[in-house]
Amino acid sequence: MEAQMSFSRSLRQLAVLTGTAIAFSTGGDLAAQTIPPGGMPELGGGQSSTGDEMMPRLFLGRNGEVLRLWQRRGDDRQGGGTVSLARATPPDKWRTLVELRASEKGVSIRDGALAISPSNDLAVVYRWWRNSPRAKQLRLARSTDGGATWSQPGTPIDGSSKAFEPVIGWGRGRTLVVVWSDERRADRGFDVYVRRSPDGGSTWESEQILSRFPEVLPADLAARPRLVADGQDRFWVLFVGLKRGRSSLYVTRSVDGGRTWSDPVAVTGESQSVYGHSLERAGDRLLVVWQDARIGKDRLYAATSKDAGATWTAPARVDHLRDDAEFDATSPTVMLGNSGEALVAWEDRRNGRPDIFLQSSKDGGVTWAAEDQRMDMDEPGTAVSRFPKLREAPDGRVALVWEDDRGGLEAIYLRVRSAGDKPKWGPEIRVSPAVPKVAGRLAELQWAPDHSLYVAWEAWTTVSGSLTKKRVEGKMLRIPES
Repeated sequence: MEAQMSFSRSLRQLAVLTGTAIAFSTGGDLAAQTIPPGGMPELGGGQSSTGDEMMPRLFLGRNGEVLRLWQRRGDDRQGGGTVSLARATPPDKWRTLVELRASEKGVSIRDGALAISPSNDLAVVYRWWRNSPRAKQLRLARSTDGGATWSQPGTPIDGSSKAFEPVIGWGRGRTLVVVWSDERRADRGFDVYVRRSPDGGSTWESEQILSRFPEVLPADLAARPRLVADGQDRFWVLFVGLKRGRSSLYVTRSVDGGRTWSDPVAVTGESQSVYGHSLERAGDRLLVVWQDARIGKDRLYAATSKDAGATWTAPARVDHLRDDAEFDATSPTVMLGNSGEALVAWEDRRNGRPDIFLQSSKDGGVTWAAEDQRMDMDEPGTAVSRFPKLREAPDGRVALVWEDDRGGLEAIYLRVRSAGDKPKWGPEIRVSPAVPKVAGRLAELQWAPDHSLYVAWEAWTTVSGSLTKKRVEGKMLRIPES
């Protein structure tokens, strides 16, 4: 968190001079099974306190089980905090597989990311964070039996003790790759590093820097990586690069199991301030979606590759907001199907208060539909609808969740689109229960092979308008096929 805040401060200082700004969102792929710790929107450090449960992530295990990863916040000075992984036991119970906590005084455990191998090995990379003397290490917990037993090597993965934003993915056999942001540079500039293990995390090869450019100025930054893997020999990393006051997204890839990496390639064209970036994969097709302030306000753009990242299309505009509209399109969520269909949902204020909108593409993101579709079904612009998430089911259905304050406090709402040649979106379903003084925030979702849908969210308890507690809650739903 401290490094992320430092990163944001650096960008704000540059923004004074250049008008740029930068932040991040989620991305990933089932084969990589990884979502970065900052995948949820940043709502301000003052809105979390010691003991709060936060940042739930849902994953599908290789045997069809649904897993949930989340963290409990510790004290920044005294330490504490945990990263936990649990398995769903229907209908709405969870069995904890591992709870990672520090035995050393003054050490916090935070920012976990999960990867699931083709053989159902589990690996969690997390930050081992100590306030004094300051150290920010990446460490690993692993299981070779689907989560029944765990080992936690005490040796850090990074060599700097200045690492943050870890992501992780499995390759062929026991190949394990970890990517992270790092502030070891003498001027405290940020770079993106990678390290490979050939044996599931027992030993590690030398670190490599991925954000390598012919010229690096003191103010240049590279951070907030996204990692996608195919479970075999191919890995792709997307990261933000800030060069000469202008931010772009860069892709680097490996085709030999993470041993070597290509030079980074910019995919965002004449971008000005990239934000909310996501990387999705379906076969050899890749899709990058991001926010961009190239016209003065944030709009959504996409770039695609049909040849596993060898070449990329020019950026295409996703939304249909007017260029002169004085509001942004924000919080994009992305789905890329094996058929080549791509969906993007986001929030914007064209009707007053934020509504959720959807766009679709039939060619993997090269072109987009002529109109944006509004998805929340109350009166336009009356409630605050934010932070959508999309997920496709194995049978072709698509679920969309978001948070909405039409009832006063925020609650989690859901719509499901049918499968088939003429899919239709069903009605809204309220997912989170109506409990006095408790809001449902920041939802995640995951389909199971039996067609049930799992939703997890943060439940925020408020007293007299002030947040007092956060805990992770969830629900399993069985949505009839239409």
